[in-house]
Amino acid sequence: MAKKQNKKVAAAHHEMVEDAVERLYEKSAPMLIGEALLFGVIALFMAFKPLAVFATLVLVIGVGLILVGLWRTISGFIMSHKYGIGGMDITFGLVNVALGVLLCVFPSGSMITLLYIFLALFLAKAIKSLIFAIHMTRARFGHWLIDLVLAIVLCVMAVMLLFWPMAGAVAVVYYLAMTLLLYAAADVYMVIELHKLKEAVDD
Repeated sequence: MAKKQNKKVAAAHHEMVEDAVERLYEKSAPMLIGEALLFGVIALFMAFKPLAVFATLVLVIGVGLILVGLWRTISGFIMSHKYGIGGMDITFGLVNVALGVLLCVFPSGSMITLLYIFLALFLAKAIKSLIFAIHMTRARFGHWLIDLVLAIVLCVMAVMLLFWPMAGAVAVVYYLAMTLLLYAAADVYMVIELHKLKEAVDD
């Protein structure tokens, strides 16, 4: 009697798990496939039209700065009116709006400026990696040789990109394209794993 009851409980539990996996697969698989296709198409477009994508990115950043600046400015005025504070928010909000307008009105010049900002950040990251690799080399800890070589390559790339900024623009877009392709691959992998899980539960 107890064995039959245990079998019924196990069967009910298996059915619940099977239903849950089925619902998860039906809801997640189409979304993951659609997301992978979207990321893949965008990545391919970025790979074939890198400068156009970078120019669009400048406009998007400009519009974003304007919206954020307006929000901070309005919030600052409200805080100033209610509590007598908010001057800093107003100042930074107006600066954001001004920068956003410059990016939208003068996209070419702003694109070069934004590019040099990216390259300066990249150079700072490369120098930081090089300092870390030197410390690892002195300590002979971890994969110190690989870290040192990669850090030197990053520094050389950063210096070269400072002299050839348009190559830097293309490199930034290609980096974003590769990131999107990795996300697309991860989505496809998740769909495959969900399908395997569904088949395992069905069996």
